[in-house]
Amino acid sequence: MKVNNLMQRLTRTIFPILLIASLISCRKNRGNDSPDPAIQKTFERLADIGSLLNGYSLSGGVYTFRFETEEIRIPAEEIAQVQDQQDKWKTLVTLRGGNVVTVPTKGGNLDFMVEGVTLNPSGCNPLAALAELRLPAAGRIRVTVAGKEGTSGTITHLLQSTLVRQDVPILGLYPNYNNTITLTYTDKDGKERGATQLRIQTAPLPMQGFAIPQTIVAQTAKMEPGLNLVNYPGESEIDVSAPYMVDAEGEIRWILLLKNSPDFQRFGASIGLKRTKKGTFISGDGQLHRIVEMDMFGKLLRKWDLAALGYTFHHEVAEAQNGNFLVTVSKSSARLANGKPRINDFIIELDPVNGTIAHEWDLATMLDSSRYPKLPDGSTPGPFAQSPGNWAHNNSVAEHLGNLLITCRYQGVFSYTAGGTLKWILSPHKNWGDKFQRFLLKPVDEAGNAVTDVAVVNGEAAAPGFDWAWGPHTPVSLPNGNILVFDNGYDRQFTPNSQTQNYSRAVEYKIDEAKGTVQQVWSYGKNRGAAAFSQALSGVQYLKQTGHIMFFPGMGVPTGKGFGGRVVEVDPATKEVIFEMEITAPSGTAFHRVTRLSLYPETY
Repeated sequence: MKVNNLMQRLTRTIFPILLIASLISCRKNRGNDSPDPAIQKTFERLADIGSLLNGYSLSGGVYTFRFETEEIRIPAEEIAQVQDQQDKWKTLVTLRGGNVVTVPTKGGNLDFMVEGVTLNPSGCNPLAALAELRLPAAGRIRVTVAGKEGTSGTITHLLQSTLVRQDVPILGLYPNYNNTITLTYTDKDGKERGATQLRIQTAPLPMQGFAIPQTIVAQTAKMEPGLNLVNYPGESEIDVSAPYMVDAEGEIRWILLLKNSPDFQRFGASIGLKRTKKGTFISGDGQLHRIVEMDMFGKLLRKWDLAALGYTFHHEVAEAQNGNFLVTVSKSSARLANGKPRINDFIIELDPVNGTIAHEWDLATMLDSSRYPKLPDGSTPGPFAQSPGNWAHNNSVAEHLGNLLITCRYQGVFSYTAGGTLKWILSPHKNWGDKFQRFLLKPVDEAGNAVTDVAVVNGEAAAPGFDWAWGPHTPVSLPNGNILVFDNGYDRQFTPNSQTQNYSRAVEYKIDEAKGTVQQVWSYGKNRGAAAFSQALSGVQYLKQTGHIMFFPGMGVPTGKGFGGRVVEVDPATKEVIFEMEITAPSGTAFHRVTRLSLYPETY
């Protein structure tokens, strides 16, 4: 590092000296009126790398130009005129011979940089705008949307683009508010050069029939950074989804009113939007049975027709490590032995580049498709209840330690290899056939001792430090090798929800594949009882920066204004609630899932 720094200092010192020396040498071989090309090339090189001129001086017959990255010295006879235009962030240097070079220069007011602003450019994101900018030279823009007075709602992001002409996304506007936006012009490393301000007035959101968020607890200094992406399905399962992001104060700061988009007139996002590595969103569409990709403004970028491939969408799409999409589906041609259709029991891996199926996994070949009760649970609507055709009801897929991790509402949690080899089953042992016994994980207590109570093993009772996950959703692979899952509590201990007081949990399990055991190491939610119980939907999230856990029951949860869902950020070490929000929905279903994430993708 010391050698590199020394070389940089020498380069910045020696180059101007060499430039002067070369000019003196060249003058001996040129006519008096012939311009020196090295001077113009030097100015152009600095402009190309975005180095601004901070100032210049004339002394001893030599011009000294002080740039952000270096100084250059030019004999005065080589320059006919220097004109300052700092109000336009430029200096015009007329060379001997008449050539005029425009040199980007540090100036004052930057209002001229903004050539236009369009609010809601897609027609379906009224809390977003696009600013057309022309920068004085290559550089970056930091966008800051000021929070309302007395709030912590300021949102700021340094964009990646260094182009002179940029279309700058402005995200995080408040509805029905005269927003203050600061556009800060920086060098390529983010060092501030200057700024300008905009005011953008937004209209009220159409809130009739919409969910109502209300913050209950917000310890902002302890919270995981970001906004809460709420995947609101609309007023019913057949309504058009309306995902939105809400801040710690309960203010909606981003929303997609997809009913206003010609590409999403019918759109059931089910689990909702998932951010990809390149910063776009993907989602499965349960109404038109497709996978879609969209940008932050709600513009459709690409779509994949699952129906044309022989499938219908159900619940989940997730981006795999290899860039392909893992999708929970029904196979249109799949039938029971009696010829009736079976649903929600296939996983596919979709290659988004080619639009082809890389893998297909039939869960009926891995699990016991005959394991279901004789009578459906009366508290679950018929189409969603367990039946011979809907024996599994797969609802989530993830990757874990190089394998796949699946939750099935009516079977439990299990893992299998990419080749389709079953690894283990995390489920009450009751009703599993003989050939599955070796895959069933055996519970151990908090001290690591085997749980021998047959009622607990079978799922007919719970131990003080162990219970199975009932009707689970959202398996998460944790950095410590454990898994996190949302335990809905659906028909806990095989007792219909209508006949008992129930609860939902976030639960962490440690699985020892070599020993075939499962240990419950942490859980949260039992003490919340009915106040956080959701028999369907819902999920959990591991928050990487703080190590906190997000627990979000999303359907039928009692709130202060009715029913809906609850979003809880909890410190797993202390079980302290860091953030809590109630969301009341007209239908009683507030969301399928919630995700804490940065408003701007890292790629923006």
